Amino acid sequence: MRSYRKAADAEAASLKDSYLALDRLHALYEKFDAQERAIADKVLAEWVLSEDENLRFDALALVDDFGVKEAIPALQDLAGLLASRREPGAPHELQKVRRIVADLKRSA
Repeated sequence: MRSYRKAADAEAASLKDSYLALDRLHALYEKFDAQERAIADKVLAEWVLSEDENLRFDALALVDDFGVKEAIPALQDLAGLLASRREPGAPHELQKVRRIVADLKRSA
């Protein structure tokens, strides 16, 4: 998945389309069978904790869009990290993460 995302991200940059990589990852995830999704869900949970903001953005979007409940522990860890960060975007991302967790728990 990482190499697929890297290639899509490079194409997105060349086309100046910031959402192309996310769109491609979305389409890829939709094609996965149950076993592939289980593996992809683990990858997404890892990406949620990435220091790469772009990778984390994509992971959060996919977790949210596909209701990846397996990512809840990683999301909670990320919320803890964001609560202590001083970057300007941290409060907004923290709010987003908390909303995703609430939505996932509500749909459980």
